[in-house]
Amino acid sequence: MYKLMLLFTIAMLSAWSLHAQHVLSGKVRNSQTGETVPAVSVKARNTPYGDYTNDQGNFRFTLRAPLPVTLVFSSVGYATKEVTVSSAGAITVSLDPSSILGTEVVVSASRNIQRKIESPVTIERIDNKDVINSPQPSYYSMLQGLKGVDITTSSLTFTTITTRGFNTSGNTNFTQVVDGMDNQAPGLNFPLGAAIGLTELDVDNLELLSGASSALYGSRGLNGTLVMTGKDPFKYQGVSFQITQGVNHVRKGRGNDPMGASPYYDWTLRWGQKVNDRLAFKINAQYTRAKDWLAADTSNTNGPGSKYTDPNYNGVNSYGSKTSVDINPFLEAIKAMDPSTAPIVDPLLANPANYVSRTGYPEYGYLSNDAKMLKFNAEVRYNIKPGLQAIVSGTYGGGTAVYSNDTRYALDGFKLAQYRAELRAEHWFVRAYTTRENSGNTIIASPTAQLLNEAWKPSYDGNTGDGWYPQYTVGLITALAGGQSLTDAHLSARAVADQGRPLAGSDHFNRLRDSISGIPTSKGGTLFLDRSKLYNAEFQYNFTRFVQFAEVIAGLNYRMYNLDSKGTLFPDHDGAIHVAEYSAFAHFSKKLIHNKLKLGAAFRLDKNTLFEKPRTTSRLSAVLETMKEHFLRFSYQNAYSFPSNIQSLQSTLVDYNSYASGGSARLLYGEYQFDKYQPYTLESVNKYRQTEDASVLEKFEPKDIKPQSVDAFELGYSALVAKCVLIDVLGYYSTWKNFIGYVNVAHTPGSTDVEDFKDRSKYIAYNIAFNGAQKVNTYGYAASVSVDLSRNFLAKVNFSSDFLKNRNNSQINNFNTPNWKVNMEFGNTGLGKKQLFSFNTSLRYRPSYFYSIGFASGTIDANVVLDAQVSYKLPKVKSRIKLGGTNLTNKYYYTGFGSPGIGGVYYITYAYNVF
Repeated sequence: MYKLMLLFTIAMLSAWSLHAQHVLSGKVRNSQTGETVPAVSVKARNTPYGDYTNDQGNFRFTLRAPLPVTLVFSSVGYATKEVTVSSAGAITVSLDPSSILGTEVVVSASRNIQRKIESPVTIERIDNKDVINSPQPSYYSMLQGLKGVDITTSSLTFTTITTRGFNTSGNTNFTQVVDGMDNQAPGLNFPLGAAIGLTELDVDNLELLSGASSALYGSRGLNGTLVMTGKDPFKYQGVSFQITQGVNHVRKGRGNDPMGASPYYDWTLRWGQKVNDRLAFKINAQYTRAKDWLAADTSNTNGPGSKYTDPNYNGVNSYGSKTSVDINPFLEAIKAMDPSTAPIVDPLLANPANYVSRTGYPEYGYLSNDAKMLKFNAEVRYNIKPGLQAIVSGTYGGGTAVYSNDTRYALDGFKLAQYRAELRAEHWFVRAYTTRENSGNTIIASPTAQLLNEAWKPSYDGNTGDGWYPQYTVGLITALAGGQSLTDAHLSARAVADQGRPLAGSDHFNRLRDSISGIPTSKGGTLFLDRSKLYNAEFQYNFTRFVQFAEVIAGLNYRMYNLDSKGTLFPDHDGAIHVAEYSAFAHFSKKLIHNKLKLGAAFRLDKNTLFEKPRTTSRLSAVLETMKEHFLRFSYQNAYSFPSNIQSLQSTLVDYNSYASGGSARLLYGEYQFDKYQPYTLESVNKYRQTEDASVLEKFEPKDIKPQSVDAFELGYSALVAKCVLIDVLGYYSTWKNFIGYVNVAHTPGSTDVEDFKDRSKYIAYNIAFNGAQKVNTYGYAASVSVDLSRNFLAKVNFSSDFLKNRNNSQINNFNTPNWKVNMEFGNTGLGKKQLFSFNTSLRYRPSYFYSIGFASGTIDANVVLDAQVSYKLPKVKSRIKLGGTNLTNKYYYTGFGSPGIGGVYYITYAYNVF
């Protein structure tokens, strides 16, 4: 009996020991400065238990396992440290700072954690410490300094990025993923930059995949994918805020900038809180406001000459002057009524046509340049059990922005919201989210100005015979009769016809503009009523623990577009249009030759309900470690994109120059609709397109638009030399099929006479998306070097080059990039013994290059841009003060033709509890 009781007691004690709970706590410090270190991972080895240090450097968690245990402490920028704990209680651990070169890990390259240097494809990474040390006041602007990246800045609050050359505002072939959610606008299908997504203080890391990435991320990944990850509230805790006050438009008149010095504000708040071992939440808010950059290119798109010398002047950023009419009929009418004018009129009629444009408005005073952006985010995470977490989140973004396409679009009061629910385990996740879009009050610059001109004075009133053009013609004859030169007479005639013209910014002007932009396009105005939605559900599972021969990850995805524009963008007059996409993918990888060679393969199947056939894509890759920390990589990627919803369902048809006898200059909207939405076919009307030689017209033969695809090969080499020099070199070659570009075509209602297509008064101009017949090739190479100079000094330089051959000259193809570009960076993250001072500088050089967009084309001048910042830490109050500037020389530069000139921004930032 005694022995039995003893055995029972031992068993009970053993069971208690197996289920014992120990509270482990402590503090982590920097071994050099003595500062506490937040966001350090503290993990009990071989258990699911652990914690992150909070903003005070403290950690605390309950261990449901017997002691002793080994705690593993790890954080970016510090050497990993292991500490054995034999009893509960508080401990203090010091971590040694170390170089981050070669240690960065990425997820997006293969949807699995791996070192960046071992990635099978080119990938660039920015983490939260890079954001803190950047001279850019916006983390999104930092992307332009990465290898191979092109940007178009259409507005202070709207920047579009891309890789591999095809660069334009609103790029539908670039994918942007924020916390697992595709943050494209559901109707327009392109990401809205930083307008919605992570706030400045909530950035954990950004990973940029260059080039094709459809095999893992689906349609629209031809020009790259940006994966953005927010901060985990379990890891990043405490209240943080950052206040940036600055100034831009510093020197009036520079870069055609009519503004004077204007304030720049950016205020950001983050609160992350771990309530207990199971529950954590975060709340983010950011508000940005400034006077926007202005597009002020006065170049004449109708040929040589200026607004003072060319009566048919149409400036790149002059809105309303696209209305252009041949005044010869009016000259003939004057001569018929008064034959005595023949000596003046006949020399003018000797010209086959005398085109005159209406007077346009510059962007300043016409479009609001009050740039605003407001973002909110809230997230709750709950650990159901160790290794299983539930996440719910909501994100809202809105404000004003301007972007360039076939004209300039001023988005006033646009809103975009995303809501997510997710279950995440060690080997799988299931995620569902929705995106909701509200286009707000959008002003379409050129057509709105044309209608505004018609509103204050019609070009021609068929009932009265009066109008702007009759008055202009009378003024011209009168001035010539008075002895003025032809150039001066045209200026006098314009002054006569412009009598009563409302000044930009006046009450009369604003009333007319707002009334026109408040009428939907479907009813003759210029208002978009886009209220489209996107619904997405996806599942991913890592089968590696069940499969012996390889690492296997597979997933499913379902997406539904609910297109709702009330007939203003889509042929949805009778109700919302539903477009569904289904997809499945699998990724396999296998290590061979003593783990020196890693092979990978990814396959994906996608089906879009607008297209009959599904699309398959693949990626094959190999990474060979030729010697320690030297990796040679090769990849083949096949990527594709379904046409955007607008391209699939319609081509928006805009008439900028139409004029018919007895009618008036007018703006028309219409659409040619495909498939079941098609009331008539393109073949049922006569259309021609204009070739490079403006005098030659070629018939346009429309066909159903198809998905486009690219086959891309890449060879790269990465190496970490002497633990302080990181090298990456690559070359790529791509072949595009069914490339989607645009063409300007002319239509003459009721006429098939080719001569009518040469008379601007008789045709309507449309812009049509179509597939080019020939294959298009792009190729290029790039290299980057990062050097750890010790004592927290780091230098970086990268070079990249992109080329296009077999250009399809019948298309506007948006290959807008210089043949080569260079970025350099030099900085220090902590000077001196206490490392209180830090600084960073960056320099970007772009040679001149040709840029083509829907409404204008021209050369972007070469530019050199220098940014810099210096910071000082106040450890006792957990604060940092930063003094910095972008484009320090304030020499205005351009990233897109017809887009604004970008001057300097000079600022001071106070940041609290930012780490």
